[in-house]
Amino acid sequence: MLKSRKAKNDFDGTALSLGSEIRESNQNYTRVLCTVFGLLMLLGLVNLYSATDGNSFFYSQVRNAGLGMVLFFTFGWLIPPRALNTYAYWIFGFVCVLLAIVLGIGDVAGGSQRWIQIAGFRGQPSELAKVTAALVTARFFYTNKLHSAYKLSDLWLLGAMIGLIFVLIFPQPDLGTAGVCVLIAACQVAFVQVDRRGLVIVASTGLVLAIVAWFGLLHDYQKLRIMNLFNPEMDPGGSGYHSLQSLVAVGSGRIMGKGFMQGTQTQLQFLPERHTDFIFSVFAEEHGFAGALVAFVLFGAMNYVALEIARQSKDSFTSLLAVGLTAFLFLEFVINASMVLGMFPVVGIPLPLFSYGGSAYLSVCIAIGALVGIDRENLGLFRRVKPFGSITGTRSSAQAIRGI
Repeated sequence: MLKSRKAKNDFDGTALSLGSEIRESNQNYTRVLCTVFGLLMLLGLVNLYSATDGNSFFYSQVRNAGLGMVLFFTFGWLIPPRALNTYAYWIFGFVCVLLAIVLGIGDVAGGSQRWIQIAGFRGQPSELAKVTAALVTARFFYTNKLHSAYKLSDLWLLGAMIGLIFVLIFPQPDLGTAGVCVLIAACQVAFVQVDRRGLVIVASTGLVLAIVAWFGLLHDYQKLRIMNLFNPEMDPGGSGYHSLQSLVAVGSGRIMGKGFMQGTQTQLQFLPERHTDFIFSVFAEEHGFAGALVAFVLFGAMNYVALEIARQSKDSFTSLLAVGLTAFLFLEFVINASMVLGMFPVVGIPLPLFSYGGSAYLSVCIAIGALVGIDRENLGLFRRVKPFGSITGTRSSAQAIRGI
């Protein structure tokens, strides 16, 4: 929980704090983030080349990587976090409009209606919704500060906004992405003081809604995916095929793996969705436990540094935005890795910077770029740039200089 305090560096959310004390911003994490980002991007491209045998998916992903680099530097060096704060609700509205368009006239592929095509660009707005959920949650607590614990009545607007995102994504159908958006906001709320009775009510309501969803909302294939979590051999040739083949691929990699482009499950095409959902199975088969451990260390380092950036933030918006973006990256990695290892239902969550897909790839680049931007804001490097808009509660330049 975030503890109430008044800090000498003007932390502007009295009910918000990442730990007992927010430290002075004297540590530059930008180089670490850039290094980890570059290594994961390189590993992801090399792994995708093996998974697709260098076909058109790989070259399309190279283009995505190029555009992703542009967005990474744009959000890290050109757009200050205060601009995201100013336009957070506008961005939320824009993404919701795109999601509504998807439901109306979106492209259908594989039985799902998740894509729209505008000016020759085909994208999946639900991926942008993950970053948007983190953005509006941070903005909400920035503009609704309390000196005491939040009650449910104080959070109705936030619940309505996140609920709207869920309602617009769930019918696509895309339960996985809709659920991740809710979990991102929940992770941010976990760092805020909330009345215990409210938490009990939310937990009870969530349990009731889960029961209702099971009997009235989930499709049969979604139920089978959940049931296969407990017994993958229940339908080995159908709904359990993905999980079983993934486990075979991961297990056959042993300690050091079979070598680049030498994975039999991958190259003989036994492994389904090997360029998207099960891309990590390819990596584990070819590079074994040692390679998988490297990937775990890199993702772990990125999330640790992101939380350190949140700890050093000087205001509640950047602090909670960093928490939300960390939750986004962490949840995607953990859920995808758990899917591959048969520890979570197959819900179509991509592995950041590894899985093929333009919208998902670019959303991750935006998130990591925004974390760099927050780190540079913590160090005062953005204060020399003319602001995009004025925000109540920010310090003057003189105060900022004295605080560095």
